[in-house]
Amino acid sequence: MDVSVAWPIARPAPPLAADEVQVWLADLRQPAERLAELATTLTTDEQQRAARFRFPEQRDRFSVGRGLLRELLGVYLDRPAAALRFEQGAHGKPELTGVDAAAGLHFNLSHSGERALYAVARCELGVDLECRDRSVSHAAVAERVCTPCEWAAFQVLPAEQVHEAFFTCWTRKEALAKALGGGLASGLRTLEVCFPAVGALDGRVTLRDGLEREWSVLNLLLDPGWSGALAAAGAGWLWRGWRWG
Repeated sequence: MDVSVAWPIARPAPPLAADEVQVWLADLRQPAERLAELATTLTTDEQQRAARFRFPEQRDRFSVGRGLLRELLGVYLDRPAAALRFEQGAHGKPELTGVDAAAGLHFNLSHSGERALYAVARCELGVDLECRDRSVSHAAVAERVCTPCEWAAFQVLPAEQVHEAFFTCWTRKEALAKALGGGLASGLRTLEVCFPAVGALDGRVTLRDGLEREWSVLNLLLDPGWSGALAAAGAGWLWRGWRWG
């Protein structure tokens, strides 16, 4: 599928079905007027966090990323972006608090370089985005986060496939870790996710964690040079992607 077809521009957000995960791809590079508009939706605490970044581009990325999250969730909740309040959950995941907590809306976000991914659903979920233009010690990281079977498969890959395969696997691990809420220490070396069986729907892997909860994870179709993955509770969910325009 062509990337432009998989990620059409849409605004506002379509209705969210109970068995659906909606994913939004956004550009963190915004003109000055748009940046100022998004910055006004941030709380005092968020503005102070932005101010602590050493470099202006880091400060602007934070402001835009947080402002876009507020704007997007505000559409789903039919609430002003500036009115939303967040708190850190038991495992550090951001959650809606106050009057919006009862809406049952789950969300997750990831950013890399000048892009961000936002995922919204009625169930626990995690998303990860990575730009593949950076140098990584593939073997050292893969050996640390892969299961023995995944590590064995990784070691026999042709050299020209290693870089892309690493990020394909890494984003799956990160997305699942964020969905589980325990970070990369949440038993990922025992959960097989990186090399799906041939013919699996969407390349999807379905598994159960140590508490017998069912999850599934798949990679997202992105532009060349980018890798991303989505994980969510259950196995029957569908996903749709748009660009937040």
